[in-house]
Amino acid sequence: MTRSQPIVARRPRERSLGGLLLSLGLHGLLVVAACWVVFRTPKAGPRQEFVSHAVAGGRSGGPTASRPIQRKPKVATPQRRLTSKSASATLALPPMKAMTPEIGLAGLSGGQGKGGFGRGHGSFGGAGLGSGPGSRAGFVGRPVMGAFIRAKRVAVYLDCSGSMRAYLPRVEAEIRKEFPDADVYRFDGARVVGLGDMVVYGRKFHGVAPKLREGPTQTSLESLTPTGKSVQAKVRAACEKGSLGAWVDRLLAEPYDALVVFSDFQDGVRLYESRKGEPKMVYSDSSYHKIGGAQKGHTRWQREWLEAFGKAPQGAGPRLYLFTVQQEPQPFLQACVEASGGSATSVSWLRKGGRKAP
Repeated sequence: MTRSQPIVARRPRERSLGGLLLSLGLHGLLVVAACWVVFRTPKAGPRQEFVSHAVAGGRSGGPTASRPIQRKPKVATPQRRLTSKSASATLALPPMKAMTPEIGLAGLSGGQGKGGFGRGHGSFGGAGLGSGPGSRAGFVGRPVMGAFIRAKRVAVYLDCSGSMRAYLPRVEAEIRKEFPDADVYRFDGARVVGLGDMVVYGRKFHGVAPKLREGPTQTSLESLTPTGKSVQAKVRAACEKGSLGAWVDRLLAEPYDALVVFSDFQDGVRLYESRKGEPKMVYSDSSYHKIGGAQKGHTRWQREWLEAFGKAPQGAGPRLYLFTVQQEPQPFLQACVEASGGSATSVSWLRKGGRKAP
């Protein structure tokens, strides 16, 4: 174009309706696509706590296997309150943790175990009052003729020799007043006889026994408990021959808490040794025939008796209670009483027909 030619203004081309519609359609698709992308993405859930637990039994040198576990949400537990009758205070205990597989035993108390470690701290304060007679739970001392017998199951030996029979009905009545279920056994005399390391006609006895006075039992089977009837069947023959020694030795193995003996204690303790196949007396503190002076040391069966009676304070043996109408029981029997925590009581007033038993 040259300068001589005039400039002519051109009219712009008119836009077609089709292009406008095409543009609007494309923009609409873009908007729909953007909305789909925004609402299609899922919301993130609650964050899980990852805890790694070592699993035993992996291969040597390899990585330790681990797996995540999800802890249960803690639930608030209301505090429990303990109150006492005293006007002092109220104690609030912290909530107790429930034992769950996640925390195990180690989480309940301080200490270390194979499954993990845990610590526990706590404190508790309080006061209580309690009282009761007797040395063991449920063992109440009951008065019998001036003594307190602490037992539930009682076995009684009544010396039914001629000089004692007049006292037996009253003695048995006094015992049954406090212990109606007591098993009362009646045998002749109150002899305690040993042969070497054995009690004559006791649990371990064998060999030739020395000659002793024998008498049939006067025990009333109807008055015995089922346990007493069973015991009487086992010990009858031995006690008719071995008297008090055989009875004590055998009843030490029976379920009684107390052995009670009533006698005049004239027969005493007699010890024999086997010489040339025959028993020979080497010691006796009997009122009828004394020999050997004071006993020096104890034989094996005597030590076993003392050991058995010595377990009574711990509830593993019976207590021994002796009632005498005449002389004091022999020193060895007194030692058994002391070892068991029992008592030896004189009831000589029975011979005079005097005061009533308390």
